[in-house]
Amino acid sequence: MTLAKVDVHTHLGKHGTHVHAPLATDELRAWGKVSWDVEPESLFDAARSAETSIVLAFDAEPVGVVVSNEYVAETIEGHDHLIGFASVNPNRPNAPQILANAVEKLGLRGLKLGPTYQHFHAHDKAALDLLEVANHYRLPVLWHQGTTFTSSAIAEYSRPLDLDLVARRFPDLPMWIAHFGHPWMEEAISVVRRHEHMFIDTSAMDTRPWQLAQALACAYEYRVLDRILFGTDFPFSTVERTIDGLNAAVELCTRLGIAQMTDETVQQICQRDALSLLGLKRPDALEQTAPAG
Repeated sequence: MTLAKVDVHTHLGKHGTHVHAPLATDELRAWGKVSWDVEPESLFDAARSAETSIVLAFDAEPVGVVVSNEYVAETIEGHDHLIGFASVNPNRPNAPQILANAVEKLGLRGLKLGPTYQHFHAHDKAALDLLEVANHYRLPVLWHQGTTFTSSAIAEYSRPLDLDLVARRFPDLPMWIAHFGHPWMEEAISVVRRHEHMFIDTSAMDTRPWQLAQALACAYEYRVLDRILFGTDFPFSTVERTIDGLNAAVELCTRLGIAQMTDETVQQICQRDALSLLGLKRPDALEQTAPAG
């Protein structure tokens, strides 16, 4: 049974194969366990709770994580309810060509960037050059623009406000900020508010009920509840836990009188047609609409 229309944020990657120190070591220090250790079958099972899930590559070698574009493309092949996103560190030689190849040869349909993990600033020329390629192919872009647990990340590259310039440079390119940009939720929402094609996702916020309640209240006050996309950050959370967290946060907002939201608010987030908002279609829909010849 599907509980969400689209999960815009899921991960692959095996501990010791794709996920190494320093991030893997810091994960144990911060959480006392290893969560980023995903067998494909685990992803397939979790993805049954959503009609469609976006699966992310992650080219973050500076922190010990390389989930390659090829691995994502190979793993999701034949699974029409899964959409693969490429990841390319802008600092890599020929980064624009790597992204073009991921689209043209591997069939990946979006771009995941995490400046704090990949050690670049969103305003760097290399990053803007890579985004020119994304803009050319109309690839929606997911940004991890917020804090993280690993000390190998560069914190000064993580502020959501850095994306304001990017959104002005590429006003028609759909983009979204992961994890509500925590702990700078208000800053992230202020950026989303200013730009028509900028969104934000709920991923991994169910473990932070007070932050999630604040984020929802801020989105309510800024009238951008309709820009919130449903995401889990699997394996760090699941569709079921994310929905429970959203319900608890709405209840907290109501009890404290800080935002007038209801169960319908959660249902709208869960059933939002993120694929249309991001300019995506499911692979099976693409095949049905492809011209004959």
